Amino acid sequence: MSRSWAEISLPRLTHNIENIRAHLQTSTDIIAVVKANAYGHGVAGVAHRLYRDGIRNFTVATLEEAIELRQFVPNSSILVLGGCPEGDERTFLEYDLTASVFDERVPPAPVKIEVKIDTGLNRLGIPWQEAPAFLKKIGGRVQGVFSHFAASGTNRAFSELQLQRFLEATSGAKCRRHISDSAGLRYPESHLDAVRIGLALYGIPPCPEIDYVLPVLSWKTVIFSLRDVPGGESVGYGRTFVAKRDSRVGVLPVGYADGYNRLLSNAGAVRVRSRLAPIAGRISMDLTAVDLTDIPEAEPGEEVALLENEVDSPLSAHQVARKLQTIPYEVLTSIGQRVQRVYVNEQ
Repeated sequence: MSRSWAEISLPRLTHNIENIRAHLQTSTDIIAVVKANAYGHGVAGVAHRLYRDGIRNFTVATLEEAIELRQFVPNSSILVLGGCPEGDERTFLEYDLTASVFDERVPPAPVKIEVKIDTGLNRLGIPWQEAPAFLKKIGGRVQGVFSHFAASGTNRAFSELQLQRFLEATSGAKCRRHISDSAGLRYPESHLDAVRIGLALYGIPPCPEIDYVLPVLSWKTVIFSLRDVPGGESVGYGRTFVAKRDSRVGVLPVGYADGYNRLLSNAGAVRVRSRLAPIAGRISMDLTAVDLTDIPEAEPGEEVALLENEVDSPLSAHQVARKLQTIPYEVLTSIGQRVQRVYVNEQ
């Protein structure tokens, strides 16, 4: 049995694709963002399902991610957001990849390119005021132009300003245009030729308006061992948990090396037999202890939920992220490589 495993619901992934499509014009494509191992969901299984469901446009961060992805998505566009470093042109041609251009360095033809325009995020991209001249200089080989919202889920006014800048910078462009991310789905005027969907694809609502997607991933493990701990005894490194009573402690074979965040030590919880069990002591590299005193019927080998795929669960990615004072992206993408991904066909 695997130490821990992430269950990915393929029907929910399909549900999310269909519901996102229902909120788009028929002429607007979905560009699936599958960087970072498909946001921790496993790029192989996710890409197979997306391709089966008609997705033909993908984006990743690095060349290495693109090479891995290509084997699962033939006859599809793959945009590499990190661009084409000098010396990698032949590989881009071999795998039929498209490079993002975000500064004056433009890979030579016939490498496919899309130009990133900076409209206010101020990280990468051609400044929007300079974009018309830049695009004119490059000529007709540009296959797409895109930008990146800075606060689409929280700041409508600035998002509208970014969209206005993008439309002005790309007026007359005869290639696909895309600026909308998952939260940008709330702005129909930003959908243009395509939308780049990451978080919503995996069922995590980026803002309250995107309430029509379902979380895809749940993370599970088992009770590895049980032990009785007398009152006054401590559990784990640093003795940060001292039993206030005679206690029953379960040891789980998962730790921060698997991506189970150490900041949940003495703060998080897991679910055993439909009840929450608090984490007892520090999460270590490979093991986590939980207090099962109030769940005395728990036995070794029983299933334990670390993350649940329900929006209103205290173990949802959103709620765990809130406890960690971070964002769901980090919770999901931190799930490590030694956590097995299991793809299920049930909701």
